[in-house]
Amino acid sequence: MVLEAGREGSFLEEGFPGCVEVEEAGRYPLGGTELGQGEDPEAEPMSTQDSKLPIHHLAGEESLSEDGDIIDCVDIYKQPALDNPLLKNHSIQMIPNYVEGKTKESSSQFLQAQQLWKKSGTCPEGTVPIRRMLERDLLHSIPAQYPMEYHKKDPRSLVEFAYASIDWDWNKDQGPYESASASISVWNLHVAPNELSVSTVILMNHDDYIAAGWKISEQQYRDNHTRLSIYWTNIVLGGTISPVSEYNSLQYYSDIELHQDKNAGDKWWLLYNGKVVGYWPRALFPDFRAATHVEWSGQILNTAAGGRHTNTQMGSGHFAQEGQGKAAVFSKMLVKDTKHTNWAPTWAKAEATKSACYNIGDVQKSNPDPGAYFFYGGPGIGPGCG
Repeated sequence: MVLEAGREGSFLEEGFPGCVEVEEAGRYPLGGTELGQGEDPEAEPMSTQDSKLPIHHLAGEESLSEDGDIIDCVDIYKQPALDNPLLKNHSIQMIPNYVEGKTKESSSQFLQAQQLWKKSGTCPEGTVPIRRMLERDLLHSIPAQYPMEYHKKDPRSLVEFAYASIDWDWNKDQGPYESASASISVWNLHVAPNELSVSTVILMNHDDYIAAGWKISEQQYRDNHTRLSIYWTNIVLGGTISPVSEYNSLQYYSDIELHQDKNAGDKWWLLYNGKVVGYWPRALFPDFRAATHVEWSGQILNTAAGGRHTNTQMGSGHFAQEGQGKAAVFSKMLVKDTKHTNWAPTWAKAEATKSACYNIGDVQKSNPDPGAYFFYGGPGIGPGCG
């Protein structure tokens, strides 16, 4: 993913080529390195042959985040994403055409969660922030393909879902889709060792997909922080976000938008809280012209240690029926089709793979906000979930 040079700063993690960061104000890497923290240690490199890349220090300014991460400010033209052979001679695009020449500010009226490391400083113009990655990060990594390698209907699956989804129907006016977005309430919750909990927006077309949201994984990051995460086919990103929502109290949200720029070579862009982060160049998946499947999804990894269901929580750790301020929510859900028409996906199918452990409410029209919303989540092990 290509990251945009930053003034405020977010960061990629070094060591994995494939994402070009063009994020404005150095916000996040796109295309295969870690967001807010650079390349995700959970992520595998772009291909099998890349997996033996050395972990090295990128020269430039650096700062120490209060969560212990070291962020290097790297020349935008020397970011690891450009080491990918598919991006040889790639010309970096700073702003998507559909933003009309300037960064799009978020119109959200919700309290917004931000990246924690920004409290410690910024990166200068012409650089992108990248989280310094240590060899031990790789030793504690989780296979990056985990979100998609297990089919939801597969009884052997270790991943459990509570999600709303839409599929392109040739017989309907809507779709295929060039954009999907939502405001996701951000929580910090219990995650068992060797497991993880994710809330994410996903765009797919057959085997190609991109996704962005938040994740907790102690095994991967050696802490229980809530982190901004990005996935695409086999790469993941991540970075601590703060503050988080509290039960029956203040609620904080992350605005996520995935958008295709048809006027600039079909690049897929990521916006976080209304700000441009970067993009996935078409060269990385040339057949991904539009999305035929869109999903707003809560996911957990259940290793069933000791032969029992995990107590890893999803969403806020509370069931959907508890509602606003108590259950987690995807709000202001929107999709845009290739005719550039915005839709509130109230027809989305809502399903939970193990509703006694984690469940989901109906998808409803937001009012007065645009789009649709649903509540989801759960505590894991409990009555009926063992």
